[in-house]
Amino acid sequence: MENTPHLYDTLVHVLSQHAKWVEQRHLKTLAWMMVGLIQAGWISLTAWAPYVGSRAQYAQSTVRRFRRWLDNDKIAVVSLYGPLIEPALAEWGEQGLYVALDTSMVWDSYCLIRRSVI
Repeated sequence: MENTPHLYDTLVHVLSQHAKWVEQRHLKTLAWMMVGLIQAGWISLTAWAPYVGSRAQYAQSTVRRFRRWLDNDKIAVVSLYGPLIEPALAEWGEQGLYVALDTSMVWDSYCLIRRSVI
């Protein structure tokens, strides 16, 4: 957990460069979720909780926070991810780009997408 604050700060910095966040809390929650995913190494909200810097006394509170973020209709996915994806695709130029997506449903709620770029 010693790298967590540095990783969190880096993610907040990178994510805030490319998107206009209506609420800074949304940005910070996403950054903590990414820290948990990276540190835990697998997709599980409860596994991410130990890596989150928070005043929450119970891991369940952190998990509820993540669930609320995932269910929030006010978070505009296209406006967040669009600026991150467009520069990467622009570098391809005239070359063909083939993307294969392998999807799996997790807990009948989340769609895990694995991608391969050829």
